Formats: sequence, structure tokens, C-alpha cells
Amino acid sequence: MLLKLRCTGGFTGPAGAQTRTLDLARLPKDQAAELQNLIHATDFFALPPTLTKSAPKSWDFQYDLEVCEDGKQPHCVRYHLDEAPAPLKELTEKINETDPD
Repeated sequence: MLLKLRCTGGFTGPAGAQTRTLDLARLPKDQAAELQNLIHATDFFALPPTLTKSAPKSWDFQYDLEVCEDGKQPHCVRYHLDEAPAPLKELTEKINETDPD
């Protein structure tokens, strides 16, 4: 499973965009299992493509998370943390603990 998280926004806008890519097959088993459990807890593949605020502020961070399971079509969700379900927020925090690409 491959995870790709792109974060834009804040005061730096597109100039401060960061991307983090994680291949669960290359992570320690416990870390990969934790991330996979959060993906399942979020029911990620059933989420709509957008979970954004109706009137975001210019300093709000926007996330694009793409998850690709082996041999399946990738699913991407664009969201603000304020609109994301709790497991998606936790997943975002865990991915953000890794170094950007």
C-alpha cells in the first residue's frame, strides 16, 4: 500500500507545499500495521473526494491524501482537518511525523 500526502496552505500558501510518500511495505511492521489500521478505521476508500470547509480561510491547511492498494485504483481525498473524521486526523498526524519528500 502506498500513501501520498500533500499539504498546502497556511501563510506560505503553495510555496510551502510539502509532500510525504510512504510505502507500507518498506516500513517497520508495527508502524505499517498502525497506519493500515487507521486507513481501515477511516473507511478511507468509502470517503467522498472532498471534505473541505465551505468557507476556508486563506491560512487553513488543505490536505490531499492518495492511497493506492496493490493492483487497485488509487483513491484521493482532499480535506481540511476540521472536516475530517477522527481516524483521518490521526492518520494525517502519523504521516506528518515522517520527513517530507
